[in-house]
Amino acid sequence: MIPTPPPASTVSAGCCGWRAASPKPKLGPDHPDTAQSIGGLALAVHDLGRYAEAEVLYRRALAIKEKTEGPDHPDVAVDLSNLGVLLWDEGRVPEVEPLFRRALAIREKGLGLEHPDTAMSLNNLAFVLEAQGRHAEAERLFRQALAVDEKMLGPKHTDTAIVIRSIAELLQGEGRYPEAEPLFRRAVRIDERALGPSHPDTADAHQSLGYTEERQDEFQAAAGDYRAACSLRSSLAGEREQIGEAASAAKVRSSRCSVRLALSLRGWSDHGGGTATADRPDTLKREAFLAAQRAALSAAGEAMARSAALAAAKVSGVGDQASAYEGALLDRDRLDEQIAGAAGEPGEAGARRRLVLAKARADALARIAALTRALKARAPRYWDYRAPEPVDVSAVQSLVGPDAALLNRNEALVLFMVPPDKDQGLVFAVSKTRSAWARIGLTGAALKGRVDDIRAGIEARHRAFDRKGAHDLYEALLGDPGIQAVIQDPSVLLFVPSGPLTSLPPGLLITSPPQGGAAGDADQSTLRSTPWLLRAKAVALLPSVSSLRTLRQLIPAGRRTAKDPLLAFADPDFAGPGAAPGPSPAAAAPSLADARGGILIGEALRALPRLPGTRVEGEALEAALGGRPGSLLTGDQASKAELMSRNADGRLAQVRVLEFATHGLVAGAVTGLTEPALALAAGPRPEDELLLASEAATLKLNAEWVLLSACDTASPDAPESQGLSGLSRAFFFAGARSLLVSHWPVRDDIAARMIPATLLAERNIPGLSRAEALQRASLAILDDPKLNAANPSAWAPFSLVGEAGR
Repeated sequence: MIPTPPPASTVSAGCCGWRAASPKPKLGPDHPDTAQSIGGLALAVHDLGRYAEAEVLYRRALAIKEKTEGPDHPDVAVDLSNLGVLLWDEGRVPEVEPLFRRALAIREKGLGLEHPDTAMSLNNLAFVLEAQGRHAEAERLFRQALAVDEKMLGPKHTDTAIVIRSIAELLQGEGRYPEAEPLFRRAVRIDERALGPSHPDTADAHQSLGYTEERQDEFQAAAGDYRAACSLRSSLAGEREQIGEAASAAKVRSSRCSVRLALSLRGWSDHGGGTATADRPDTLKREAFLAAQRAALSAAGEAMARSAALAAAKVSGVGDQASAYEGALLDRDRLDEQIAGAAGEPGEAGARRRLVLAKARADALARIAALTRALKARAPRYWDYRAPEPVDVSAVQSLVGPDAALLNRNEALVLFMVPPDKDQGLVFAVSKTRSAWARIGLTGAALKGRVDDIRAGIEARHRAFDRKGAHDLYEALLGDPGIQAVIQDPSVLLFVPSGPLTSLPPGLLITSPPQGGAAGDADQSTLRSTPWLLRAKAVALLPSVSSLRTLRQLIPAGRRTAKDPLLAFADPDFAGPGAAPGPSPAAAAPSLADARGGILIGEALRALPRLPGTRVEGEALEAALGGRPGSLLTGDQASKAELMSRNADGRLAQVRVLEFATHGLVAGAVTGLTEPALALAAGPRPEDELLLASEAATLKLNAEWVLLSACDTASPDAPESQGLSGLSRAFFFAGARSLLVSHWPVRDDIAARMIPATLLAERNIPGLSRAEALQRASLAILDDPKLNAANPSAWAPFSLVGEAGR
């Protein structure tokens, strides 16, 4: 079965079959109309993904109705059903079944066995039974519900289509594709006739049908259905007013559809494609390249695009309006939260507060509409920048016009699309003269396992590096002969990773079978002679293919040159004035005495160990770049207050290279920390020393480089993340052009040498790109026998993200 999420509300028909009757307002001494309002608000809050708030509201509405209308009233069944869907969304499946069974019993008793609302409850309960693997019971209830709907509502009713899809999805989940296909076709016909081709339910039906066709190798038909579904999904995901949970959910649905479209196009191509020009294998490859870009979600790419959009708005003289537009979207979401919190406030005061908040939200919506009109009139390209379209292969390969700047002649672009399941993903490679695509040689699940194994070996630090695993992974990702033909000549590879590949620097892959066996995995000399990918190619990461357009067309057009060479924050004083210094790294963790990043003693920030090695790094960088007085801030001067002061007075926008050499904290590393952060010098309160990702996004930067010399600044923040960490995308949004991020804790002696060497090489060697500068500095570490640094844990922690050229 296609893993599509159930809808948040049971009032309207949804892709997975949830249905319930809408509550009707009633009057009475205990105010059931209040229960009505609370239930409606619960649906809205649920739809925003704020489950804890929604559950409180649902249960309160249910309690009022049970008291005022009786435990067996049909309206009670409505709230039972809606609460059940909420618990389902939270994964609390065992709690859902008794709620749905009680709702069914109420409706069977009060409405009869052949009432449409009874059929709704049959369908809902069957869906939960199916999720628990009780397929035979579920199918019996689904078919019972279908019989009721066909008799009472008719064979062409949309509620009938919901049950038809539910049965078809059950059959699909059991691999009974020939039985499922005609049911899906029937559902598509009903939805297109009743709802129209642009309705989300119609997209659901097309996508489900496409999956059934794909599993039967009917790739041409599958591609047609996926095209119809994904076009609508992409349109909904790109709606300009969306932000927050609604936008994220729409983008996830669009991404999943695009994955399936790309895979079906590959299957069709493997079977020879079609006879029409648009259906021939080479054209299918170009279409799949676009679909794969839509599939590879990247919050960092979006942050870069929004930053470019703001810059473009400023050039057009509407920067204030663009900033106000983004602020109005945030205001609307904050008001939604306040409205949810005010739902339960009693009496006239509560009613007045709800009216005030409702008016404020209406005002926010009016501001959004007015600003949208103004931006359309005065800066029409703002929208192109804010939500850029995928880039076609022909644009990447262009030799003339503005698109000629997208890809340099010595570069090749490599895009990965990695499904998170048992399907094999796709890899695309594009140079100025060639392009190719291939299936990745591992399933999404197996690929994640390989990456996790390699990462575990690196993070163990004293364990030998698995060179065979790194070579096997290279073969699975890039070993296809067509891909090899594209990447053979270019000296720089620009990777657009997705899924687990975002947590692994590609330079440590091994291009041919390593010599020396297992013993060589731990031998410094053998490791130095290993054919690492970084030996042959300079590498960089891109948040998205469209970020090439942002970096090489949009940003240069309005960018000014920063005058100050450096601002570095290093070795912050975490203890504060008069406090005993925190434990040294050696005392805190003897096995990590030579490392930095994320070493926490207890949960208090005051216990963070000082990082004296970062002061050495900062001094080396200051000397290399000719930093001005005050360009290196250490101790109590390496503070958030100092950063924000320079941001407020404009000095930060004059900095070319901005470095943070400190502890990087991931969400959850400290109690109450809900987003990634950088630890700076101690302040009066914890929030005065943590630079949160959301705060970093508000900085006004004009930096060519932002160096995040702290641990795990490249890693995703959550299992659903695809792309770079919140810190990385925050600095992109703030205006950075290139980031240097780390994938694991960095040795102080390595960082102090590698980072200055990278920037010096880029500055002093004519024609040397940023990616090549990092390659040169990394190989110098690898090849120096005095450093004992031939294991990739030492020389490969950093990745360049963003602009790889000059």
